[in-house]
Amino acid sequence: MLLLPSLFTPPPSDYAVVGSDSGRIVILDYDPRISSFVKVHQETFGKSGTRRIVPGQYLATDPKGRAVMIAAMEKSKLVYILNRDAAANLTISSPLEAHRNSSIVHHIVGVDVGFENPMFAALEVDYAESDQDPTGEAAKNAGKVRLGVIFFGSCIL
Repeated sequence: MLLLPSLFTPPPSDYAVVGSDSGRIVILDYDPRISSFVKVHQETFGKSGTRRIVPGQYLATDPKGRAVMIAAMEKSKLVYILNRDAAANLTISSPLEAHRNSSIVHHIVGVDVGFENPMFAALEVDYAESDQDPTGEAAKNAGKVRLGVIFFGSCIL
């Protein structure tokens, strides 16, 4: 008799992560029996409406699906670590803050680091000097984009 492991273990599933201007991030799973998405988890992280310092504008996952970063246009970034419990149900951590003052975010992305801890990269413009310069000369030079790498602790998935 040949036992196939796939008959006794649940098949792996992909999840959809949705961020919205309501100040929430929702993780959805597709249920083929009802041909619909089912809400697995919902986390509130900010006020509703589009604001420049409330995360929700940018959303990225690491390539292995172990963490999700959600960022605002200015300053604020939150990371949620995704794990599985003993019953193989998806769990989500409390948000980890990765804020950087005086920066405008252009894009975020998950970095492929194999099985190392999740890492994200953010393209940002630092405007700290232009806020403090009354001549306006620093504002002309503020267009220099920097790459910020954000590293997070261990995850098990």
